[in-house]
Amino acid sequence: MPRRLLSILLAPTRLLLALRGLLARGGLAVAAVASGVAFGLWGVALLLRLGPRATFGWHRRDTAPPGLADGKFGEHRHLRLQGSGLQLHYVTRGPPDAPLMLLLHGFPQNWFCWRHLMQEFSPRFRVVALDLRGCGDSEKPPGRDSYRLELLLGDICDVIEALGTPAGTPRCVLVGHDWGGVLAWEVASSHPQLVEKLVVMDAPQRGVMAAAPFLLHFPVPAALAARAAPVPGPVSPPGVPTAAEDVPEQCPDGNPGPGLAALGAGTRLVPVRPLPARGLSPPLHYYRNLFRDTPVPREPPPPPTLLLWGSRDAFLDPRLGPAHLRWLRPSARLRLLPGASHWLPEERPRHLAKLIGEFLGGGAEAGS
Repeated sequence: MPRRLLSILLAPTRLLLALRGLLARGGLAVAAVASGVAFGLWGVALLLRLGPRATFGWHRRDTAPPGLADGKFGEHRHLRLQGSGLQLHYVTRGPPDAPLMLLLHGFPQNWFCWRHLMQEFSPRFRVVALDLRGCGDSEKPPGRDSYRLELLLGDICDVIEALGTPAGTPRCVLVGHDWGGVLAWEVASSHPQLVEKLVVMDAPQRGVMAAAPFLLHFPVPAALAARAAPVPGPVSPPGVPTAAEDVPEQCPDGNPGPGLAALGAGTRLVPVRPLPARGLSPPLHYYRNLFRDTPVPREPPPPPTLLLWGSRDAFLDPRLGPAHLRWLRPSARLRLLPGASHWLPEERPRHLAKLIGEFLGGGAEAGS
């Protein structure tokens, strides 16, 4: 009798939880359909405006742009993971015995987006910019199940245990942007012993994403306009390194090497090599598995945390920043970068270096 009574009393709570989950999944489905329709309409408009040849034109470079594979920004290496057996590509720069700073890129990028910050922090850290599973020059296993969240997190933990310092108790400063930030949240929550300090840029934590009115904060039309406006020519698919032609030498804030937000209206992004096998599928599998099976962390990550957000992020509403601050521990810091877009590592590297250097204790070159 007491058990039946308890079940009756808990029934409304269970119903509300089930309804909440249903609404969340339904909202994501609606957002996905709306995004698909918007992208489809944009593609048709682009085709009508530019014509088939300009829209579907494909220019292949004979040689990669300087810095992509020549060691200008660091040494290219591969690591065979003990857990999965996959081989991941990374670029490293800095003293081999220095503390590890691990950089995780977002969608649809690879290690190259970190090239400026690698130069800023290499005097003090052994900076490692990783190509995540399925991206860049890392291996790309087939199938959606190969990109489950727990497998992605396992990859990152294996990398920290293999490259982290000191030996025996490896740790790192973990830095993530976009999808790399989503993974960084999870690693810091589930394996805090591996993370000395956490820096996340323009990336929501899954628990906050589910609890906050995330869908109301995601301006799909604005995001599409921001993504499409600077690129009248064909855009390289996700996972394919690109090079900009006729790009200004500096970003608006004076930093070398522009990000997408700094590209001029006449800029054309072109792939530097053909799309690899399964090139589009792996990054999309990340999204397909976002809320699949893997438990959502409810507690904030124990390591000291710095959250950075561009005030003009067209893909993830900046109001998500304060929503995270209400969930994080009191010691966590939030910094909104005025006028900055979603692509912080390439658009504002010097500003980021200053903020991150202060958070870590000293400037970017402290101790050099």
